[in-house]
Amino acid sequence: MFQAKNLTKLNTRLYTMSQITTQNLNGTCIQIEILNEKLIKPSLPTPNHLNSYKLSFFDQIAPNFAVPLLYFYPPVPPENSHLQRVEEVHKQLQNSLSEVLTKFYPLAGRLSEDGTSIECHDQGVIYLEAKVNCQLNEFLDKAYKDSDLVKIFVPPIRIRLAELPNRPMMAIQATMFEHGSLALAVQIVHTSCDGFSGCAITDEWAKVSRMEKGNVRNLQFRSDLGEVFPPRDNIFEMIKKGRPRGYEMKIATRIFMFDEIAISKLKENVNKYMSYSSRVEVVTALIWRSLMRVVRLRQGHNRPSMLQFAINLRGRGSPKVVGEDQNFFGNFYLDIPIKYVSSHSNQDPELHEIVTLIRNAKNKVVSEIANASSEEIFSILIESLNQIREGYNDDEIDLYPTSSLCKFPLNESDFGWAKPIWVSRVNVPFQMFFLMDSKNGIEARVCLIEDDMIKLEKDVDIVEFSYVPK
Repeated sequence: MFQAKNLTKLNTRLYTMSQITTQNLNGTCIQIEILNEKLIKPSLPTPNHLNSYKLSFFDQIAPNFAVPLLYFYPPVPPENSHLQRVEEVHKQLQNSLSEVLTKFYPLAGRLSEDGTSIECHDQGVIYLEAKVNCQLNEFLDKAYKDSDLVKIFVPPIRIRLAELPNRPMMAIQATMFEHGSLALAVQIVHTSCDGFSGCAITDEWAKVSRMEKGNVRNLQFRSDLGEVFPPRDNIFEMIKKGRPRGYEMKIATRIFMFDEIAISKLKENVNKYMSYSSRVEVVTALIWRSLMRVVRLRQGHNRPSMLQFAINLRGRGSPKVVGEDQNFFGNFYLDIPIKYVSSHSNQDPELHEIVTLIRNAKNKVVSEIANASSEEIFSILIESLNQIREGYNDDEIDLYPTSSLCKFPLNESDFGWAKPIWVSRVNVPFQMFFLMDSKNGIEARVCLIEDDMIKLEKDVDIVEFSYVPK
């Protein structure tokens, strides 16, 4: 365990305000009060030779904002006698976080002024202790339908890229509900790592929190992604400008649940035409086709449509280039453009055609990456990103970014008393959809222009194969 010097209470609130208030729960006011703010530092000092963590060109082009995940937990059961007081829960979370930071030490550092490295001098991550004036079941009853409510549990800390030289790379907010339930928000700057690394950090943190002292933890990550794929001085001059659709419009968000029975039916239909399809492929294809149908209802005809599809590159690079062990910490993924152009103005594509299109686009890029040098991978990255940016700027194409955290161990993150009841992302102010594993299938969080969302909710496939959680 770490010593007291690794947990610093801030006498003045450098990053937060004292209270956050919002409306919307049974007509009453939800009030979150920040009770305490601390800097959690690694339990062991970072060695001098690791004081500068070099970013890769993947890190350089990562989105310039923080990505929060929220974990909602039931109360600590009576048999966990050492965690019956709120102070004890916070202490266990802070102690284990401090220990984990010795392994994921870049998160306790600060971005360098030139943006090409993280200076790792154990500056620490923010940990906020908070409370909310409602019970978890009351909140969840509303949150499934009003998905924007979860954002009140996100640390009220601005850590955008332009501010990072003086800001933490990671912030935690642990909020206690009435009667002992917990909301744990984990917010990490995207510049430091992608979804794979972020989920690995929380998973390891949970394992350390619930393990007995002296047990061995074997998770290791490679910290040399920036050596294999070094940062580029002129990278932003090579990338076209553009951003996803919807920033200037009112965006509505809905959660659609696809249970395993519905997913099995979709796979059965698709597998009549191909040997195998995955859960993520069929749900992604169905949502994309439904979005195309929504556009046709609005425009009166089919339009070209594009997915911005994220691929995890771990295990897919050439061993000669990246080595046998490809468990890199950082951003090691590629967004690829997948374009569909209908040959009929008023007909839907078959679902298996969309799955095949996604599969072929993914396999093509994976095949190229498998034999590519670092320089060739850089060229693939820039070409893919510029094709996506062209889609952003083309008013004749409807473009939808999508990402999936399915198969990530989010629902297994037990910190010592229970697995989470629900794991949630937060809404984004542009058109996009996310997939995550639910307790019995896949949860899709769809952010869409409000008028189109009204049509999507009535779409025949969405109505038949999904449901809105209650």
